[in-house]
Amino acid sequence: MFWGSQYLLKVLKDINKGMSTNPEASWPKFKYLEGEISGNLTKTRTMGVDDAGIIHSLGYKSDMHIKTDIAAGTIERQAEGLKGFIGTVEASDGNVYYMPAYSSSIGILNRKTGEITTEKKFNTTPQVRSGAEGANGIIYMPSYTSTLKIYTYNINTGEVDSFTPTKKGSHGHIWGAAADKKGEVYMPPALNNYVAKIDKNGEFKYLDGPRVTSGVSGFNVKYVGATYVESVDKVFCLPRKGSKILIINCVDDTYEEIDLPAEYLKVSNANRNFHGYLAPDGWLYSAFWADTYCFRVNPETYEIQWTSYEKEFENCGIQNRGTGYSTAAITIGDEVYLGLAGTTKAVKLEFEKQLVISNEDVSPSSSATICGSCPTPSVVICGSCPSSSATICGSCPSSSATICGSCPATCCTSTCCCNTCC
Repeated sequence: MFWGSQYLLKVLKDINKGMSTNPEASWPKFKYLEGEISGNLTKTRTMGVDDAGIIHSLGYKSDMHIKTDIAAGTIERQAEGLKGFIGTVEASDGNVYYMPAYSSSIGILNRKTGEITTEKKFNTTPQVRSGAEGANGIIYMPSYTSTLKIYTYNINTGEVDSFTPTKKGSHGHIWGAAADKKGEVYMPPALNNYVAKIDKNGEFKYLDGPRVTSGVSGFNVKYVGATYVESVDKVFCLPRKGSKILIINCVDDTYEEIDLPAEYLKVSNANRNFHGYLAPDGWLYSAFWADTYCFRVNPETYEIQWTSYEKEFENCGIQNRGTGYSTAAITIGDEVYLGLAGTTKAVKLEFEKQLVISNEDVSPSSSATICGSCPTPSVVICGSCPSSSATICGSCPSSSATICGSCPATCCTSTCCCNTCC
């Protein structure tokens, strides 16, 4: 894959965000990356990508800095690492923030330069597991503690603060947060039974509605992670140990839980998922935790399917399922990269090409429209390009952005050629 434009990753992510669901999607192909990182431990629970196409994963409870080179298809552990982080927030200021779970510092990846720095902001470890940026430029970070605390980080000033909401129920623990298109943050329960929200003015409340159970009780973790799907304006929360999927409607703040199929529950591991992700085909997928089964849900119809990847994981190097097969996932174009957990080998999942621009299919989604003329009548936008270049319109700094290769004269538009104004 060619990474000529510094805006390539942003454009691909915009395309992913705007994709419609393919109801007949096939299951992705499983592929190991080159390189191994040994150790019978959960290595990372974070993934952040820079503009050069390098994924940076910081350590969970051991010092780690793992670099995944997307173009080369390799992973490599760096000599110096950091630890104590769970979850990331890709913020509007051009940085990726690594959430402080067992660290008193916030990790910061400058996407433009690829440099990682830390800012010590706390006297203790705040036990944060997730975060989301609100409409006011503040990252809200709920704690995974009995007495819930909401930590805040202002990306404009670097200031941190916290507040303690009124407790509702015996457990405060939250392990997931997602912001909708209005900048309102939704947080599913991990151990408690209530859905929390922070509105665009920074006001916290619990949503009205039935108790959330996910079919489990006590210290069985219900939901870890939350994923906003803009095409339906809903937040989907996949279970860790639960047997249901939580769906929050961001239009009216109602929510519901739908059952995972009984046939799937019979064969799956109790620790079935760590953090779900929105895939290139428009479905939401579980990320393998102690299970080699994967389930997916169609956000438009709520159809649920599942399949086994046990054979594919046979040579992954895992010694103990408790360390996990993966702990995070990041979608880039037609590929999904899984965070390295207890395995020694890292995995990417290759999906069928979702965006193909042709004479018959000029505008496949709201976030990708062909502009100008192209060297061939059919140019693949996501993935490898059969021609030397393709130009698309979208959410770009200029009126067009080159997706692959160098831009020949025939691909120039009236205002821009390869991101350089003509």
